[in-house]
Amino acid sequence: MNRCEHIVLNGVAYKPAVSRGFTLIEVMLAISITSFVALLAYQGLSSAITAAESHERQVKLLSDIQLPLTVMERDIRHVVARPIIDEYGMRRGAMVGGTYNDFPLELTRRGWDNPRGLPRGELQRVRYVLENDVLWRESWSVLDRMSEQDGQRRTRLMSGVTDFKLAFLDSASPNAQQSPLGGEWVEQWDSADRLPAAVDINLEIEKFGKVRRVFGIRSNN
Repeated sequence: MNRCEHIVLNGVAYKPAVSRGFTLIEVMLAISITSFVALLAYQGLSSAITAAESHERQVKLLSDIQLPLTVMERDIRHVVARPIIDEYGMRRGAMVGGTYNDFPLELTRRGWDNPRGLPRGELQRVRYVLENDVLWRESWSVLDRMSEQDGQRRTRLMSGVTDFKLAFLDSASPNAQQSPLGGEWVEQWDSADRLPAAVDINLEIEKFGKVRRVFGIRSNN
């Protein structure tokens, strides 16, 4: 005979519940549910990490693009109508650039910072060069130079630039009066004594695409 034990509490007999373990099916079901939840959590975390890394790359790329644009904007907005004499003794306009020139953009700018108080003027000659998909900024501490290396400084601005085109807003063109912009866009600028009203910058950048910025030039320059 099976022995059945009872617990008497306050004159009332209770039969204790019989404890038993989990069946194999219940254990397998619990493992399956836990694994499924863990898989969903991992996929969500992996997607979040991938999105964060992609966002970080985009932010860095935008920062790399913004730097040369800021430098160009600063140079263009500080342009001054001061031609120079180059190393060949030739007179070059205050701003030269465009499709048929040797370099995309060259100009004379003012407002050159001099924190050390060096004995030099505030004008600087600047030139932008695109070589092997790398955009360079060249500058000279003297305007009327005797050689190409006379006071030259070269700064790497950005790599991965596959194309660099400019357009110039000519406010003195015959069609200027009919244009709502007050001028006509031209692909080349080589006027000896005039500056354009604005410069249109178009860059083609790897892993990003096309970037366009328009910088106006004040007439009192």
